[in-house]
Amino acid sequence: MFSLAVSDATLRKLRAKSTPHRRLTLNAHGTEALSSLKRALNLGLFITPTVIHLHGDGSPDGKKDIYLSAAIQRSLRRVFNDLRGGEPTISRKRLELFLEIEQGELHENISTKLTGHTYKFEQFLEAWWMRFGLDIEKPVSIADKDLTKPISNYFIDSSHNTYLDGNQLSGRSTTETYKRALLEGCRCVEIDVWDNDANKSSDKPVAGSIRLSRSPNSRRISTSSLHTAAAHIKGIVDDKIEQTKHFLGVDKNHGHSPRCSKSGDLGCLQLPDDVSQGGVSQGSTFERCSIRSRPTIPKDEPIVMHGYTLTQPIGFRQVCQAIRETAFTTSHLPIIISLEVHACPEQQEVMVQIMKEEWKGLLVEEPHETCPAGRMPRLEELLDKILVKVKRASPSMESSVGSSGSLAPKNPAMEDDTASVAEDDRSVKRVVKVPICEKLGQLAVYIHSEHFDTFEAPNTKISSHIFSINEDRILDLWESKGPELFAHNRHFFMRAFPKPTRWDSSNFDPAPFWRRGVQMAAMNRQRWDEGMMLNRAMFSGEHGWVLKPKGYRSSDEQGLSEQSSNSSYRTFDLIITVLAGQHIPLPEGMPRDKASSLRPMVKCELHLEKVDERTAASKEGGVKSKTVELKGQTSSGESDHPEFHSEGRELRFQGVDKVEESLSFVRFRVEHEQSRMLVLSETFSSWACIRLDRLATGYRLISLIDQNGNDTKGVLLVKVFKNYH
Repeated sequence: MFSLAVSDATLRKLRAKSTPHRRLTLNAHGTEALSSLKRALNLGLFITPTVIHLHGDGSPDGKKDIYLSAAIQRSLRRVFNDLRGGEPTISRKRLELFLEIEQGELHENISTKLTGHTYKFEQFLEAWWMRFGLDIEKPVSIADKDLTKPISNYFIDSSHNTYLDGNQLSGRSTTETYKRALLEGCRCVEIDVWDNDANKSSDKPVAGSIRLSRSPNSRRISTSSLHTAAAHIKGIVDDKIEQTKHFLGVDKNHGHSPRCSKSGDLGCLQLPDDVSQGGVSQGSTFERCSIRSRPTIPKDEPIVMHGYTLTQPIGFRQVCQAIRETAFTTSHLPIIISLEVHACPEQQEVMVQIMKEEWKGLLVEEPHETCPAGRMPRLEELLDKILVKVKRASPSMESSVGSSGSLAPKNPAMEDDTASVAEDDRSVKRVVKVPICEKLGQLAVYIHSEHFDTFEAPNTKISSHIFSINEDRILDLWESKGPELFAHNRHFFMRAFPKPTRWDSSNFDPAPFWRRGVQMAAMNRQRWDEGMMLNRAMFSGEHGWVLKPKGYRSSDEQGLSEQSSNSSYRTFDLIITVLAGQHIPLPEGMPRDKASSLRPMVKCELHLEKVDERTAASKEGGVKSKTVELKGQTSSGESDHPEFHSEGRELRFQGVDKVEESLSFVRFRVEHEQSRMLVLSETFSSWACIRLDRLATGYRLISLIDQNGNDTKGVLLVKVFKNYH
């Protein structure tokens, strides 16, 4: 049951001001003793949400507090009044019909969870909230998750340049980004490994070195260490800045800021005390660290960084330790380590030693006893395991090494990533193709990187191969080789990574790549843009692995040409009515005391694929694949606890034709509507995104996320109607 926590003074005021027809009576403990709570909630008086204590929810203390604004409570009261039809209570039969028809609950669940014969408002609300829930996203049970399919039959939550915090040129490298990604459910992280050139420095100038200073402690950069040159220079500048700050008495630590992640600094992130699947909890805390802190890296161990940029390096061992620390905190499903190797063979052997030491008992070093190397393992066979994705050992490690021991530069302008060739094409950067040593190549047990040439090449038949290909090139392949691309991805791995021009850590739309069967769409998690919103919706509650729909798996005989007749494609009408909200996050820069001037409006987009593009590659000439967005928006409400009026609150999408719901999304964006009372430079407030196959119907609550990907207290109450044709 539930009760309302209200002070005696408040009760006295309410008794004095409230009128009988506006009172809400709550049953405290299933008894008829309601006198202490009568007149407790006057819907005409409460402006801010009121705390409600729920009992018997199965939590350790048997209680749960919820907050409902006056606007949301009024909407729920109207639902109750419509159902009771003039009677003082709702009969069990009417409540069962409401839950089954309006809310889409299963009949067998309803009959076992309802125990009463009649329901007053407080009993109705508690039974509905506690036993069935109002969340707009249908839950996923890990116990019911199908783990029996080969691992190439799943989409995998993947990260690009995981070590970076911020942009791709000058963002800070840190182990905290690995912890955050893994705790948020990411199951494929990337590590760019380079030689540690610290032991190459000397106090004497050497031929080909760059002299940066005449002081005894000057730093010199040899021509074999150009990948760290910019970082060295930036390090010197940073040191000078810190010395100046210290001299002036300026605190060098980055202060707490709710927008700190926007600038790419993790100085105020916190390690979570309670991590929920799909995101780090709002109240969790990462250990504070200095923005300029650079931990000591052993001179004989490789480093992790974005080569030929201003990013500072971190130690490879530190990254491995961070991964082990958080790898299986929120999930037992396996992790894939995508290695991009630029280190020499000697340092590669050190890498192997470090991985075996730090991931002892977790690292897959040989085929599973029930799964020989020639067969793709099932997901259930790799629980609590770490897989390494790297290129196999080079046939002749000397073939690409000159007589002087240096590696010849290579321009990768149109090349795919093979874990030994850099993904990014920069004019300021010299990229070399590094041979992989035998010990490192042996760790590519179930996933090894291959250079893509054609779909007819011999390497496309090896079960463990993976092609990592630039986003633009995959779309070009879809135009010219659509059926071959789709057929390949039903059986074997493919990874899409951002094009080189995304210096700002922006993201591509991952949905078109999933629809082409690409298992790993590597996202820049440094920036929460539209691509990351869709990625979060795809993997919300899924522990980083999502089973592909029928027709996309290796066991399915159905090919691309038959996809349009797939039984999983559905045509429907979708109507979303936005009723009310509470705790709507304020746009950046809006003062808290101006919350009453907020004019929130809700924009909604459907991210779908055109029917005629599913087989576009088979048509002469082809058409470049793109996502269709159906859009709508509401009129504006008032304040951060709005109620949306009957006119302009419906979002209608009718005749949505033949959609694969598990690969389509509905995205909500809350913005401030500019007015004379308040003009803001930034109008974006918050957002939410849900996969269409997990969109629940009926009266539902949408939890809002801020522009940095953090959960908030904000919610919207909506009514969702979906009619299948």
